[in-house]
Amino acid sequence: MAKDMTPQEAEEFVRSLLSEKRYAHTLRVARTAEDLAYRHNIDPARARLAGLLHDAARDMGGAELLRLAGEWKLPVDGWERENPKLLHGPVAAEMARRRLGLTDEEVLDAIRVHTTGAAGMGPLALALYVADKIEPGRDYPSVGRLRKLAEGDLAAAAAESLRTAISYNEKRGRQTHPASVEALRWLEREAGGVEEP
Repeated sequence: MAKDMTPQEAEEFVRSLLSEKRYAHTLRVARTAEDLAYRHNIDPARARLAGLLHDAARDMGGAELLRLAGEWKLPVDGWERENPKLLHGPVAAEMARRRLGLTDEEVLDAIRVHTTGAAGMGPLALALYVADKIEPGRDYPSVGRLRKLAEGDLAAAAAESLRTAISYNEKRGRQTHPASVEALRWLEREAGGVEEP
């Protein structure tokens, strides 16, 4: 991270970009990521920073996300072309790098993959991915179970979240982003996110 960058500067940066509702969500995710980091021996300051910056591009329109991704030569596949909002993580990471001077690759990677997940996610990326799903403003049927899982095992919580999302999509006849499917396979195979019997 740029040594002169403070959490207050990150907060001011996202506050200038986001609606009040999205900003409130961002603060809750940052606090939740920080709490998870303390619980799982991850650097809480870095987790908070990732949480503060994860949705920096979320309120941008699809055309702007595609424009910035093109300008910054970010990978864009058919999924993102059809649903440009999926680019808000990669664009937010690149904004943090270019506009705030953030160089911490783990923080940038956590921001980049927080929407779909990714095979090989590190502990910080797992903490952010889970925090985004369980922050106190989230209210859906399985959130209580995810919160309980997250207390003991971030991989198990992430895997359960992905299973739920994939099942939700299947019931509605929708496909799931390949990165999410790959993340779930990896979690079940490598990272302890085995489905409970």
